[in-house]
Amino acid sequence: MSTLTMGKQSRLNLSGKGAGRNKTRKRPKSANTLLAGSGSPRRLAGAGKFIVRLVMASLALSLVAVLGVGLLFGYRYITTHPYFDLKVIRVAGNDRLSYENILEISKVGLGLNCLAMNVGEVKNRLDANPWIDSVTVRRELPNRLLITVREKVPAFWTRQGDGLYFADARGRVIAPMHPGEQASLPVLSIAEDLSDAPEVLSGVLKKMADRETPFTQAQAAWIKLTSAHELEIYLDGAGGGQGLTVKLSMDRWEVQLERLKVVWRDLLRRNEFDDAAIIAASGDKIWIKKRSAQAAG
Repeated sequence: MSTLTMGKQSRLNLSGKGAGRNKTRKRPKSANTLLAGSGSPRRLAGAGKFIVRLVMASLALSLVAVLGVGLLFGYRYITTHPYFDLKVIRVAGNDRLSYENILEISKVGLGLNCLAMNVGEVKNRLDANPWIDSVTVRRELPNRLLITVREKVPAFWTRQGDGLYFADARGRVIAPMHPGEQASLPVLSIAEDLSDAPEVLSGVLKKMADRETPFTQAQAAWIKLTSAHELEIYLDGAGGGQGLTVKLSMDRWEVQLERLKVVWRDLLRRNEFDDAAIIAASGDKIWIKKRSAQAAG
């Protein structure tokens, strides 16, 4: 009996240990259930933050929209208010183009709103005119506009096709000559493929302007730059006499001009200037072709 009882007790004890183990194995499952349940508050917190951000973004957009409408209203108000209407338009630097020409080209006038006017467009319209070399446009609030132009200065007439055009000191065409326009300018002719022609022309004109030549630009009837690389100037009534042609090499025209000045003075001193038809430089020598014969000088 006792043996059996002991055996039962042993079995009961064994069963108790087994049951305890089974309960221990179930704990991780209950722990996993708690961890899974703890994710719901996090999702709720994330959703709340998203809603808050959405509300803030909506408020910011509404504020931007209100500011935009306010700025648009303010811009329309000041660009139509008579306080900013132009009352003074000053133009400086113009000579060939009149004050009225400048206003017509720029499309501005008194009464135009100073703030509504696009200064860049005004400048572009003036820059497009062939007689304007450069221009600055500046507005002074509340009602003043200042326009300063620098015009191109014609130095020659030049032919293109059947038309006669104004050209600057470097031989660049400015604009066609219209009927009724008058100017006392020499006629310019330039052979093709003369890359140094602009520098030679501008240099000769500067010498004339600085009175470093025995003749003036007003005496020049025509100027040619030939394919032989020569500079030819025909002087109408130079020295009070008949016409005279001066020929210089384009490569050495400055040195040759100094030698020509010596010969020029010598001809005047000997009262032989009126007999000269051509004064030509060749190398280091100056040759004189008289109206009846040719001699070396």
